[in-house]
Amino acid sequence: MSLSKENHGSTFKQRFEELVGAVVSRESVDGPQAAYFRGRQIQALIRLLPLIMTGNAINTLVICWVFWGKVDKLGLSLWGFLVIASLPVAAVWWRMLLTNGARVLATRVAHHIIVGHVIFFAALWSVLPLVVFPSADHNGAMLVATVVVGTICGGAFMLSPLVPAALAYVITMCLTCVIGLMSSNYATSQALMIALVVYMVIMSGVSFTNGRVFMSRLRAEAETERQKQLIDLLLRDFEEHASDWLWEISPTGHLRHVSARLAQTFGMSTKHLLQRSFIELLSTMLPPNDEEARKALAQLTSCIRMGQPFRDLEIPVEVGHEVRCWSLTAKPLLDETGRSAGWRGVGSDITHTRRSRDELARLANFDALTGLANRHRFSSELSKLAADPTTPGRPCALLFLDLDNFKNINDSLGHGVGDQLLRRVGARLKGCVVEGDLLARLGGDEFALLSWRYATHEEAAALAERLIVLLSEPCQLDDAMVEVRASIGVALAPRDGRDPQSLLQCADLALYAAKAAGRNTYRFFDLEMAESARARVRLQHELGQALTANQFTLYFQPQMRLDNSEVIGFEALVRWQHSERGLIGPGEFIPVAEETGQIVLLGNWVLREACKAAAKWPSNLRVAVNLSAVQFRSSSVIDLVDEALTESGLEPERLELEITESALIEDHDGAQATLVALRSRGIRVAMDDFGTGYSSLAYLRRFPLDKLKIDGMFVRSLDCDPGAQAVVTAIISLARALRLETTAEGIETAEQLVMLRALGCDDVQGYLIARPMPGADVPAYLDRTSIAAL
Repeated sequence: MSLSKENHGSTFKQRFEELVGAVVSRESVDGPQAAYFRGRQIQALIRLLPLIMTGNAINTLVICWVFWGKVDKLGLSLWGFLVIASLPVAAVWWRMLLTNGARVLATRVAHHIIVGHVIFFAALWSVLPLVVFPSADHNGAMLVATVVVGTICGGAFMLSPLVPAALAYVITMCLTCVIGLMSSNYATSQALMIALVVYMVIMSGVSFTNGRVFMSRLRAEAETERQKQLIDLLLRDFEEHASDWLWEISPTGHLRHVSARLAQTFGMSTKHLLQRSFIELLSTMLPPNDEEARKALAQLTSCIRMGQPFRDLEIPVEVGHEVRCWSLTAKPLLDETGRSAGWRGVGSDITHTRRSRDELARLANFDALTGLANRHRFSSELSKLAADPTTPGRPCALLFLDLDNFKNINDSLGHGVGDQLLRRVGARLKGCVVEGDLLARLGGDEFALLSWRYATHEEAAALAERLIVLLSEPCQLDDAMVEVRASIGVALAPRDGRDPQSLLQCADLALYAAKAAGRNTYRFFDLEMAESARARVRLQHELGQALTANQFTLYFQPQMRLDNSEVIGFEALVRWQHSERGLIGPGEFIPVAEETGQIVLLGNWVLREACKAAAKWPSNLRVAVNLSAVQFRSSSVIDLVDEALTESGLEPERLELEITESALIEDHDGAQATLVALRSRGIRVAMDDFGTGYSSLAYLRRFPLDKLKIDGMFVRSLDCDPGAQAVVTAIISLARALRLETTAEGIETAEQLVMLRALGCDDVQGYLIARPMPGADVPAYLDRTSIAAL
């Protein structure tokens, strides 16, 4: 119960403080504004004092005139003097309570003094009913009651800005009237007493309500002023320090307020800016021949005329001989009738942002190295070919260009020279492009040209020939003179394809055909290429299945010593026993296996099977196995060879691994380490197809080898081509000088055999000796050669 009382008392106290705070200004509620609010309350009372003084003077004179002679004249005169004189004294005194300055201020003591003045004034008027009511006749009592009630009502309204003063006045007057009535003949009228009390309560409530409204208005005005000052401060700080600027135009289109920031942005004086309309000013600042600026100004003019708000409207302007980019945002202003009152908005200089955005767009669509269009932009332009599949497209030619020897130049001379070469190639190609065509660098050393000007077969062929001749001119890059070669594939639209994907595939196939034709040339797409590509894809798929299904088999071709005609070993040659096409030679599927990476699995299988087969031969016979460049550069090649030898039981000295020059080019140190590891095990190493690649003497001197194999291309021309004879002679002489053996491949005639023996070649293999045979036929072949030797 006690807790409930405490809560009720706390709630009542809180409610009472809220009511007092609604009409009385205190620092705890209003903070620094409390003194200002008190000053405004006193100032409101002072403004009403002339009216109060006039009414009180008239009422006082009427009372003195009516009751002159009926009451003590001296007392009545003294009372009238005090009533009339108290108000001017209050006016002077109250003004002294206010501070003179930018704002009207008053202390809490000032309010107390005014409340005391009001109580004193109410006490003066209270004398009248106390003295007059007991002895007054009916007419006199009515006069006094009327004057008192009017004074109470007027005082309640006029003093309501200061509620404590109003309440003190009303309560004092009403209580003295009650006392006066109780001592008069009207005391018997209880209804009159009750009406007077009710009137006191009503007037107190009216005073409180008016006071609360007055205080609410003061607080609202103060908050509005605070917000206005804050906005002015923010706007001033915005105009002084921000890069943006405010602008406002009248219904006639002229600027209303020109700040220093606005004048600085326009590069004009304030007077000049105020003389011309906003649209007219912008029209004089447009860069010449700038279509984007004219469109932006037209859009701005249309929005202002139609009364439509706009946001982030970008317009290029020329300020001080420099082109800038502004972003304008604004909305229309309306008056109280809903009519246009002008426009207000904000502008910002987004020149740097625009330049950064344009640079990002450029980087997204152009190659940073050559300045040509990149793959993204090229794809976007190419996709427009399929904008409307039902409409025949405009004829065009697509040329794919690839540098033939760029990788070698990049690896040998460095990436810096390679980048210079790509820039030089891009510049040369750009010189052959007409306006409207698109030249792009797709990446690496790949370029593409989409041409509508050279769209026929004859025109595209002439362009391709011109490009090849132009690129073949040597380039001086730093200290190196570089010769460039290029292959070009050409596809024509709509002949070869109407959609981008088909056209790309056709151009890519044509480029592949140009490279297969010997490089440094061009090829047009034809249907045979498509069929060949489909066959190639089918072959790739079947090749993977063949590895799983064990469809490969080994054939062996014997190698013979020329000095004694003895068989010294066999070369293992892989064949594909296709389920439908029969036996397929390596020339058809080995290149596909190398492209797809399936050569590694195939090569490992060949190595294991060859070792197993050779382990069953006589111990004086070797087996030669080809290692692809990919397989040789593998980090696990040594382990694979060791496993093959261990599984088969073949002695390492009976294994000869044949590698090509391309396997030694890219990773010199790694290749040398692999060769050293192989030869340390006793395994022999031969360089295959010597004379067809780089044939650098540095390779022969640096890498540990055992044999050079002379390519069959030279051997087959020995008896008819003096140049081939010179090459074979040079290879054999070089091998002797380096203490290397030589094997001649592809021998087919007895004349070739005689010439090779005369030149000093060590070993031979070819159809003249024996064709490749299945492993099961090797023993029979060895028996026949033994009998023949005997």
